[in-house]
Amino acid sequence: MAVGTRRRVRRAFRAGSALDLGGAYVEARLLVDLLRGGGGGRLDLAGARIVGELDLTGVRVETPVRLRGCVSEDRLVLEQADLVAVDLDGCTFAGVQGGGVRVAGDLVARDASIGGDVWLLSARVGGVVEWDRSRVDGAVFVQRSEIGGGLHVRDAVLGRGLRVAGARIGVNVDLSRARIGPAPDSGAAITGGGLVVGGAVFGHDLVAGGEIHLVGAQVTGAVTLQNTTLRGRDGGHSLLLIEAQMRLLTLRPAPDSAGTISLRDARVGRLVDDPVNWPPGCRIELDGLTYERLSRRTEDTAQWSARQRLAWMARFVLGSAPGPYDQLAAALARDGREQEARRVRVVRERRRHRAMGWAGAVWGAVQDAGIGFGYRPGRALLWLLAVVAGSTGWFAWSGPLRAVKADEAPTWDPFLYSVDILVPLLDLGHDKAFDPVGADKAVALAVLATGWILATTVLAGAGRTLGRGGQ
Repeated sequence: MAVGTRRRVRRAFRAGSALDLGGAYVEARLLVDLLRGGGGGRLDLAGARIVGELDLTGVRVETPVRLRGCVSEDRLVLEQADLVAVDLDGCTFAGVQGGGVRVAGDLVARDASIGGDVWLLSARVGGVVEWDRSRVDGAVFVQRSEIGGGLHVRDAVLGRGLRVAGARIGVNVDLSRARIGPAPDSGAAITGGGLVVGGAVFGHDLVAGGEIHLVGAQVTGAVTLQNTTLRGRDGGHSLLLIEAQMRLLTLRPAPDSAGTISLRDARVGRLVDDPVNWPPGCRIELDGLTYERLSRRTEDTAQWSARQRLAWMARFVLGSAPGPYDQLAAALARDGREQEARRVRVVRERRRHRAMGWAGAVWGAVQDAGIGFGYRPGRALLWLLAVVAGSTGWFAWSGPLRAVKADEAPTWDPFLYSVDILVPLLDLGHDKAFDPVGADKAVALAVLATGWILATTVLAGAGRTLGRGGQ
């Protein structure tokens, strides 16, 4: 490094002024000595080619550190450093080692290029951590860190994943338009188990080359995955939101997404998805998921129907538990779509009975055809009228039947006779007064059996409806 360059750097540091070196070389040792010495100076360099490792381990710097467009073939080390603010816009380093670093303000590195990993484990940053438009060939590690502002990785390229497990982010996590590759060991693109976010998580147009793992994450605001490309490893899970909590979840994967999405036991205030345009390569787990409402975005022009959502569930939802259908029916009822809610409950009962074996399937088919499992009681009346009309017509044509006791029998009436044998526990005096034989007896037995089946079906449906509070 030229003596003149060294002198210019020292002078600019003492004056606290910006200095553009225009590609001149500067020794990392000089910068470290200046920052360690303090003296009220401020480091604000641009266009420097830094020679050697810039190691600020344990250094306390009471003025902002600003390096813009600087290049180094070595790492930037910030281990356990205590800093006011760090600006690395446009810089190139072999890696960033910052475990336990404390930054009172922002730590930003927009348009930067990092040849290896960025380690910020257990860091404490009062402001924003920002890597917008940067390229990191390795992974970004932010586990167990506390960031008072937001974590921004917009339009960035992270070669080996983002690790935010156990981190606490005060405002938003913004991953919009980022491209995040998989970790070599786990294959996960984002690992964020136990992540706590005070604002929202944005993933518009995010491309994740591996699993997004957010098990147990707690997000005060919304999680938005709009046109997000999700890819599971070897056809496995592409998104894990098991036991996660958020006020709003927008889940609209990109068309080329693939893998299994798990929302098991998650708690969501409002859920926005798109069953009509769901990617064919994605399956989803909904067991234990609870949500208050199914909603849509302001730009949506059409509202999905219950029929469309049921078709989506039949094709893409894994498992046969009734819970997802209960949730859907309850959400529809809260929105005043009671007719569609009943349709969902009927489908739920169909699936439940089919899972009970052939006997359950047969009994379910009877209840479905008879009264729609109690949710379509009008069918029972139609069946009743149809059987009475058929029976009355038959006995009007074949009758009158022979009386058991001619002097005690009531006047023959095919309608009253049909009603008497059809409705259990009803005694009009006609059933026991006449003795059908041959074909008449077969018809009478068929009407009698139909009456008992209808009565049992109605009672089962009524008990189910009352037991679920009308749901």
